[in-house]
Amino acid sequence: MKPSRVQAVHAHHAQQKPAIRHRIAGIFARGGKILLVKHRKAGREYYLLPGGGQEIGESAVEALVREWKEELSLEVKVGRFLFCGESVPSEPRRTQVFQMVFHIDAIEGDIQVHHEGALAGYDWVPINALSDIAFFPDCLPQVKAFCRVEEFSVYQRYRWLT
Repeated sequence: MKPSRVQAVHAHHAQQKPAIRHRIAGIFARGGKILLVKHRKAGREYYLLPGGGQEIGESAVEALVREWKEELSLEVKVGRFLFCGESVPSEPRRTQVFQMVFHIDAIEGDIQVHHEGALAGYDWVPINALSDIAFFPDCLPQVKAFCRVEEFSVYQRYRWLT
């Protein structure tokens, strides 16, 4: 049986490293704390907003719902788009990352981390302690401003952090 056009596109993209990775993430905060996922990679530990890569054929909201379910076993109600930004590497062999961040209006379920790849856990991090942690991509100014109900940039070019 001949593969469909969509299957052929997926197969083609699976063979190539993407030039730009679309990362979709969500912010959920309550009680002065924000829910973050913890990663360990190459002997380093750092935090990210829960989320991940958008797959071909899915919307940003669908990707966000899928990623929160995969990483944390949570059902989420995705709210409004908050901000975006991108990390542009100086080395062409690195993948550029474009991130879109949405507000998570509600979560449902008990957090259970699916330890896969670099994913090592999660923490409820106090908003006033965000500057004390390693955080990728470099969107902390936007995250902190949103959590403090301050104005923030809708777009930011992030420093490439290594």
